Amino acid sequence: MKYKVNWIKTKKGNGIKSGKTLNVEIGNAYIVSGFVAKKTWYGKKMLLIDQGKDKLKFLLKKKGGNFETGKYILKVVAYDKKQMKNTWTDEFEIV
Repeated sequence: MKYKVNWIKTKKGNGIKSGKTLNVEIGNAYIVSGFVAKKTWYGKKMLLIDQGKDKLKFLLKKKGGNFETGKYILKVVAYDKKQMKNTWTDEFEIV
């Protein structure tokens, strides 16, 4: 299984612009689930959850506007048809 995300490069690594859609594609996956969480001083606060067949989409907006800039965590778990599991965890920045 291959993991592909629409990151942009920032000075601190992976990133994405606020208000955009974070697209995750997993090749040859049977089922995929994942979440986006905000990194805080006391741990993490889960913000978005999605599940799909081989793609996930996270719209980085909230009711009052866009997400604040800062550090966030993306965690994705995927299973293939043989029930083999892969897990990816990425730390990224919203700019």
